[in-house]
Amino acid sequence: MTGIDFDLGTVRGNRLTGTLVRMEVPGHGRAEPVGTPAEIDASEDECVRWAERIGLIDAGGRYAAKFRLSQLAALSAHTLPDVRPARARWFIRLQAFIFTLDDALDNLGDIRVGADWLAHHQLAPVLAAFQRALAGQPADPELDRKAADFPRFSAFRAALVDIRAEAVHEGGDLRWFVATMRDYFEAMTWEHSAHCDADYRGTLSTYLCNREQTISYLQSLESFLLLKRVDLSPAQRERHPVALLRTGACRHVILVNDIFSLAKELACAELDNVLLLADRRDASLRARFHALLREVNALALALRPAS
Repeated sequence: MTGIDFDLGTVRGNRLTGTLVRMEVPGHGRAEPVGTPAEIDASEDECVRWAERIGLIDAGGRYAAKFRLSQLAALSAHTLPDVRPARARWFIRLQAFIFTLDDALDNLGDIRVGADWLAHHQLAPVLAAFQRALAGQPADPELDRKAADFPRFSAFRAALVDIRAEAVHEGGDLRWFVATMRDYFEAMTWEHSAHCDADYRGTLSTYLCNREQTISYLQSLESFLLLKRVDLSPAQRERHPVALLRTGACRHVILVNDIFSLAKELACAELDNVLLLADRRDASLRARFHALLREVNALALALRPAS
């Protein structure tokens, strides 16, 4: 077991440095992707061309450069090293959808311009229309009418139609995946509409309950099961170690993300960080940061495989 030293620099007058526990899972190591660098590069190019074709990005637009830097095919190749990039195409496109949707709702204003699209009555029909597309249901004219002004609405919906078609073509039961995406859209609606309420004060339990969905970890797990052709029953999903991966590991991903996104979320005046919750502000930012780091490392140790 080794540690990873990191330095976040100075955040609100606090120099934040620390060490994260890193674990190598016995018998697995750090496998190299079966996809060659050329295959991964070709998948990156294909994803960009697809996003341009359906209108998710503009080829010469300001946002296109950020989209290309995401390297979603490389992410897929190293997350699923035994799955070739061509077979993971729908998962790569799903990540493109999730990353771009997040940017459309982000306070950085990458895509969202003009009207504030975080209010619940504006966002709910948009994400409901997206869920219908992913579930293979016909478009709802009333939902579409309410959602039409959302930035790149038609492109986002077209992306999900393509993603579903690719996933169906690869085979497997999509019901678990579609259900987790419904949870994702519902949590996204709640989370981002909460930003519009100046009097809202999130609690730790409410934050983590919704963040378990919006981090898209559980949705990725269901994608992995489909791609690796693993069919788990409801009972198997509740057993160790699967249940541990769906709870403790998910929590670990959330908290590590909060450490490294702290400066960005402060700059954007966002609430989505456990370090910024009102019920944790009794201590200084430095004290909260080191307390969170201890929690993260304790969780990593708890997830350690039995020897």
